[in-house]
Amino acid sequence: MPKFFIKTYGCQMNERDSEQVAHSLIARGYEPAANETEADVVLLNTCSVRDMADQKALGKMGMLGRTAKERPHVVFGFLGCMAQARGESLLKNLPHVDLVVGTQKFHHVADYVEELLVKKMARPAGITVPGYSRMDDPRFSIVDVAEEPGSQSTIREQQLAPRQAAAFVSIMQGCNMHCTFCIVPQTRGTERSRSIDEVVCEVRDLVARGVKEVTLLGQIVNLYGRHEFPKRDGKSPFVQLLEAVHEIDGLKRLRFTSPHPIGFRDDLIDAISRLSKLAEHVHLPLQFLKRCIAPTRQRNTSISSSAYAAHVTTSRLPPTLSWDSRARPKTSTGRRATWSRKSSLITRLCFAIHRGAVRQLRR
Repeated sequence: MPKFFIKTYGCQMNERDSEQVAHSLIARGYEPAANETEADVVLLNTCSVRDMADQKALGKMGMLGRTAKERPHVVFGFLGCMAQARGESLLKNLPHVDLVVGTQKFHHVADYVEELLVKKMARPAGITVPGYSRMDDPRFSIVDVAEEPGSQSTIREQQLAPRQAAAFVSIMQGCNMHCTFCIVPQTRGTERSRSIDEVVCEVRDLVARGVKEVTLLGQIVNLYGRHEFPKRDGKSPFVQLLEAVHEIDGLKRLRFTSPHPIGFRDDLIDAISRLSKLAEHVHLPLQFLKRCIAPTRQRNTSISSSAYAAHVTTSRLPPTLSWDSRARPKTSTGRRATWSRKSSLITRLCFAIHRGAVRQLRR
């Protein structure tokens, strides 16, 4: 049977998408390969959050060009965010690439792979040159980066390893924030959420297969369902989902990533303190910009919103708090100012954690 190899770059969402593609190929009889030299299908699931991520994937595919000459039957493909952003242009400098599939088409990858393998195995009558493949003609390559309604519900199947205890579950796709430095809205589309029943069904199946810990995934996970589903009893759709998943028998631990400070409202803080299976961990994205250029950039995560999220969270319980930051001032004065602001916020966050811990000890 044909073998496949998938290399994944980037975030947990990409990891989950690769799991879905692997499951669909295994369901058709394909076998996973330990590395690309053993595979008949080589797929790179790409990331575009930074240029370095693009260059890594492009460099890797460039090095695979030698393999394409030595083993002309092998199918080579780009999947994911870079494929979505660059599309057909990826074929220009990498003629051995056969497949380019965007972020809303992962469920079609197995179909495309089978079609390509059949074509690459075939040779026009009368041609016997070793290594010849009519797939050298880019017209035979498949590029699919179109939008597809309902694609958020297609990432729902898991290929679990023996005794696997933890799993990712995708609950939504896309983002509506349009922060200046971020390409996610362009590569993942607008926010689209799966139904609570769909997510609960997937988690229940995972638990039945031995999974003990589940991490709910979304670009801004705590804004889940805000456009599709109504609030009930003052609870956001995300809190409703947390409660529904929490009730599943056999599930031991529940996590979510990545949240946004503006989504930390009283109902979510109450859920973190009330739901025993929900990990007491909050990750906050931060952004530091020189004041003179900040008005020209859009960033919906501010120091004040991050500090507020830390305050309201730690005022109810002392969670594990983590954060990431970006700082890009161009001058030494800007760097000093940025570092001063960053140090100030980190001090405020640490104080908020300490204050919350002291308050808990006094209770």
